[in-house]
Amino acid sequence: MSGSELSNHRLDIACEVLSSRDPEPNGVAVVTVNPFVPSLYEADSLTPTGAFPTMTLLQILGDDGFVEFESERHQALEAGRALWPQVRMLFQYYLQGNAEMFTRIAKKHLELEWEPSASHQRTTVAYQALGIATIMITGTTGNSSGRVISRFARKHTAAMERHADHLRAFRRRGKASAVLEQDLFTELNRFVEQHEAWEMGLLARFVGAEEKRAFEELVLFRDEFSTVRDLYQHGFELACKCLWPLVAVQNTVKRGSPDDFGDVHPESVPVKQRPKSLEKFDKLSSAYKIAYVAQVPGWESFAVLLDNRRRNTIGHATAYHDLQTGRVVSDVDPAGMTYLEFLSEPLDVFEALSTLAQVLRASRVAASPDFGLAE
Repeated sequence: MSGSELSNHRLDIACEVLSSRDPEPNGVAVVTVNPFVPSLYEADSLTPTGAFPTMTLLQILGDDGFVEFESERHQALEAGRALWPQVRMLFQYYLQGNAEMFTRIAKKHLELEWEPSASHQRTTVAYQALGIATIMITGTTGNSSGRVISRFARKHTAAMERHADHLRAFRRRGKASAVLEQDLFTELNRFVEQHEAWEMGLLARFVGAEEKRAFEELVLFRDEFSTVRDLYQHGFELACKCLWPLVAVQNTVKRGSPDDFGDVHPESVPVKQRPKSLEKFDKLSSAYKIAYVAQVPGWESFAVLLDNRRRNTIGHATAYHDLQTGRVVSDVDPAGMTYLEFLSEPLDVFEALSTLAQVLRASRVAASPDFGLAE
């Protein structure tokens, strides 16, 4: 080892470079470790699963699964590298209210062929671009955002057509959501900037119970636990602040008012804490907010994307990454989870944030100065 600065630091390793065409040497311990693929540290040849990264994924996922995983993974990496900087620039101009630069960027980099002259049009274009980028990063396997957004759109349209109070509520809350919108975009950007640290969480969406057991024996040799946990915790709490439009639209469709929760409540919510208005809903704990959303058919995925038990385990003060076993453990969960399982959690939160951004968009469009509505 030599060098005292990052620019001239060198780590010299004495080893023999093996060619894949040469026979495997006898009596020599061989292990290939890739920080993006779970590996078997105890491997003493290229034979066992986990000793050779590419073959590890191929053996566990199978030919078709491997091809699909690699396709979605590289699509996500390319979206973060090439598309996201353009989307980020566009959305920042949208947030700043710079219509001229917004339109210029949309036409030059995103090939927009028309002029978004109205405020609500720019909101729509900005969120459409955001949605395209985030779905490329999350991938389509195991992704529930399309179903959630389409159901929300149908219910929201029906609610607006039948109940003026619904639109007034979205307009009022949309005006008050400018800071929330900024925070949501900032958090999505943080996730994308740190994508390399959690992107292998995608692998968990391609494995079933049998494949999961195979990965249990392997270790992902990397450690950005503090960084990823910070992303996960902040993203989780922010996502829960954005759940209100889903509850509001369900209330209106079922009972005629966004504030009417009726007598349909999750069993987990104590009677005294059951909300009677959206303002009361805002004050609920994250777990109870998730329970209200997850009880709606088609939106059950939020109970998985925002798993409060996992949140408590990962966020516990004693949680840490045991580098010897490759597991994230804590006093409340000594068995813990593999680091690969842990990385699937920020992916779930990123999907939740991406989905809820499109839901929040409805309130921001409703709040546009382009529309007049008696309060």
